[in-house]
Amino acid sequence: MKKFILPLIVFAVLFTIQTSAQSISGFIKVKEQQKLEITAQNNNVVNLYAAFRENQYPILFSFNAADIPLNSDKKEVVMIQFFTTVKKDGKLIGKIERSPIPFFPGDMFMPVECFDFIPILSNIQDNKLGQISEIPKGTYQVTLEAVANGVKSAISPVNMFIKF
Repeated sequence: MKKFILPLIVFAVLFTIQTSAQSISGFIKVKEQQKLEITAQNNNVVNLYAAFRENQYPILFSFNAADIPLNSDKKEVVMIQFFTTVKKDGKLIGKIERSPIPFFPGDMFMPVECFDFIPILSNIQDNKLGQISEIPKGTYQVTLEAVANGVKSAISPVNMFIKF
């Protein structure tokens, strides 16, 4: 029995070290908040897009890394994948998964185009001329998420509740 205890302890220690290694933690915030309510002036998505572009709702993506191997430039680089989910009255109306892209740890402001909720909202209706970007009135929940590929990832998402 003693022959099995020492290897088991060594395995447990190595497993614990491995699971705590190579990890990132961080958050996505909009206007310095992880839960935000926005009341749009009307039901034209293009006006919401303009508000984000004019930096009324800055999107901050921030993360720290632990034990990430350095690349050939001696920098930590992590592949991050972004997910956007849009619901209306609790019903899923769109979800988009972007291809992973490389990021350095730290803080960075992200343009609204990095997330796909404007196109999801814009294409709810048929976009006839004269009605482009108009959507049905109601409350929409937009969730922006980021996940690191290949490492333990704990990035808090942001939830926006947009009333049109």
